[in-house]
Amino acid sequence: MANNNSTITIPKWVKEITPTPSKYIKEIFKTLIFGKLKEYERQFQPFMEKYKISFEQFEQKVKSQKRENFEMWDDYLVWKGLYLAHQKWLKRYEKLQQSF
Repeated sequence: MANNNSTITIPKWVKEITPTPSKYIKEIFKTLIFGKLKEYERQFQPFMEKYKISFEQFEQKVKSQKRENFEMWDDYLVWKGLYLAHQKWLKRYEKLQQSF
């Protein structure tokens, strides 16, 4: 892995937004993560509309069925992946909120 010691120059006008460079960088990361969260929410919204329940409720419903419903299991696998990715980024967002 190459060692990249690049320097980032923060424009002077940034002080109009935030007093310190670290706060500026934190806000950039928060914005990027927020965008990821919204994208995952956009992707799992059709499942919420289709089933009219939360992922947790849907997971219980799928796992408690006596007969396997392949369409529901397919939806469950996709929704679970989106849900887990959303949860991972939500934790990162919350951790970033507490840092700096």
